[in-house]
Amino acid sequence: MCVFVYGVDTVTEPAIARLPMRFTEIYLGEVQVEDFRKNARGELGTRTATLHAKGIAKLRTNWIYRQ
Repeated sequence: MCVFVYGVDTVTEPAIARLPMRFTEIYLGEVQVEDFRKNARGELGTRTATLHAKGIAKLRTNWIYRQ
């Protein structure tokens, strides 16, 4: 799994003066099915899989870039 974390300036006005988007963290690591928790179907009928706390911790040990 590859995760890019970034920051965006949504406050500065006028918008043309805003800072560019910048990456603050990049993670690249192998995760297994066991690293996910299943979320039940919501009202909209969508099903998503999300890393549980230990899965996130596992992924974060494989950082490529951290500001």
